Amino acid sequence: MAAAKATGTWLGIAAATVLLLATEARAADSAAVEQAKKQGKLGHRLVGVSCICYPAHSSKAEMAKLIDTAALDHPDLILLTEGCMQNTVPSASRAEKNARAEPLPQFGPITQLLSGKAKEHGAYIMGSYYRQAAGGQGRYNSAVLLDRQGKLVGYYDKTFPTIGEMEEGILPGRGAVMFDTDFGRIGAMICFDLNFPELLAEYKQQGAELICFLSAFRGGRMVPAAALGNQCFIASAVPGENGLIVDPLGRTLAESSQYGKIIFARINLDSRVVHIDYNADRVRRLKEKYGPQVKVDVASPEAVYFLSSLHPEKSIQEMIGEFEIETRDAYLDRARSVRRTFLPKAN
Repeated sequence: MAAAKATGTWLGIAAATVLLLATEARAADSAAVEQAKKQGKLGHRLVGVSCICYPAHSSKAEMAKLIDTAALDHPDLILLTEGCMQNTVPSASRAEKNARAEPLPQFGPITQLLSGKAKEHGAYIMGSYYRQAAGGQGRYNSAVLLDRQGKLVGYYDKTFPTIGEMEEGILPGRGAVMFDTDFGRIGAMICFDLNFPELLAEYKQQGAELICFLSAFRGGRMVPAAALGNQCFIASAVPGENGLIVDPLGRTLAESSQYGKIIFARINLDSRVVHIDYNADRVRRLKEKYGPQVKVDVASPEAVYFLSSLHPEKSIQEMIGEFEIETRDAYLDRARSVRRTFLPKAN
C-alpha cells in the first residue's frame, strides 16, 4: 500500500525528470571532480568505462590496437578480459608459467605495455594475467590496475580459482581488494569468483561503487543480479558476447555482441538507491529544490528510487541527508529492528 501510494504521488513529477546532462569533455569533467574532492565533496562523478570483450591470450600488438580503439571514447577506465595476455603459450609447463609470470611490483612485458597505454591515453587500465608468487613459488590469476600515469595502483588475486586452476598451480587469493581511484572506490572479481556471494558481501561492506568483472565466462543474469543485490555498478569484460555494464538496479547500459566487442558507458558513481516507502514526499522536495542537479529514476516493480547527483559540489549523500531520505539498506535495517520489538516473547 505504501509503495503504491508513493508511486502515485511521484507520477506528477516523474514526467518532468530531467535527463542526464550532456556528456562533458573528459578534461572538464576531471577538473570538476578534482575541485569537488578538494572541497571534501564527491558530487557529479561521471565516469566513462570501456570493456574490451575479445578472447584471452591476445598478442601484445593486437591488445595495443584494441586499447587504442577503446580509447576513442575517452574513457576513465578500460577493462580487459581474464587472461587477456600471457607470457607463455597455454601448453607451457607449470614451471615455465610460474617462472614467466609477471614479477609485480616489478613490471614484466604485459604490465609495461598496459602502463604505456594507460599513460598515453590518460586512463586507468585493468587486465587479468598471471602474477608471480613470492620467490617464484607458484602464481596468481590477478586483476592488475594501472593509473592514468601508468603507475601500478595494485592488484587483486582471484579469490576462488576453479578446482582445475588450483590443480594446475594457480594460488587462491585472500579476498576483496579495494582500489581508490580519482573518481571513486572500485573492486575486482575474476570469473569463478562471481559464484560466491561472500566475496560480493565483502565488497559491499567495504563500499565498492563499481566492481570490475574480468572473466572467461559470461555470467549471464548473475551479473545484473549481483549489481542489484549489492547496489553497485558492475562492468564485465568477457570474450565476445554478453559483456555488460549495468547500474545498481541491474539495468543494462551497454552490452557486447559479435558485431560490437568494445562497449562504453558513462556512469554516475554519485548515486544511491532509496526505498519508496516513507520517502516519496522527501524525494519530491529534493527535486523541487535541486531540479536538474539531481536525477531521479523510478524503479516501479522494485519499489525504489535511484537518485544521482549532477551538482558540481554537493554529493547525493549530502542531499539525502538534508531531506532525511532513507537509503534502501537503512530502511531494511530499520525494518529488522522493528520486527525484533514485535516478536512474541518465548514461553
